[in-house]
Amino acid sequence: MSATISVYGFETSNNMKVRIALGYKGIDYAYTEVDPGDRAELLRLTGQFLTPVMVHGERTLFDSAAILRYLDANFLETPRLFGGSVAEQWEIEDWELFARHTLAAPLMELVHTQKTGGAVDDAMRQRCAAGFAQATSTLIEALQGREWLVGDSMTAADIHAGAVMHRVKLAGLFPFPPEFETIEGWVGRVMAFDRMTR
Repeated sequence: MSATISVYGFETSNNMKVRIALGYKGIDYAYTEVDPGDRAELLRLTGQFLTPVMVHGERTLFDSAAILRYLDANFLETPRLFGGSVAEQWEIEDWELFARHTLAAPLMELVHTQKTGGAVDDAMRQRCAAGFAQATSTLIEALQGREWLVGDSMTAADIHAGAVMHRVKLAGLFPFPPEFETIEGWVGRVMAFDRMTR
């Protein structure tokens, strides 16, 4: 499959995940920055408003998790994102769920509240910060003495969690515990594959 890949997105962790995966697999792509305030092109391409969107030949996909699976299924000669065994794939998918529903949840609660016109008060900030700190502790513990979350190379587990950590740090919404220094190198190794990283 050699058709040109086009990716549409902006600076969210979900968009970063797709760019990291493409970079890790060494797949060339064209990137179009989407104005979050004008999503008409996304609606035209996919019938929905969210990014990332990836167009590969006649196929159009959205949702970062679906795109990562598509890349693994259609670029078999590139590094695998979902492990080398059933057990590894299950573990990777557990981390994927953790990243989406636990690690990213505090960030998304604040973002969604603000975007829908709600008020973010100190109590909400403190609750979200505590949830993020607890999730960060889980990552720190899992990475003790390890370079990657599952197996001996980067997988979708690292991509999902590392992109969220990087995005939260960029946003500056929560304080990072001093222990974060122990996994900052891991975040850097993951993000090194995103050519758009700021």
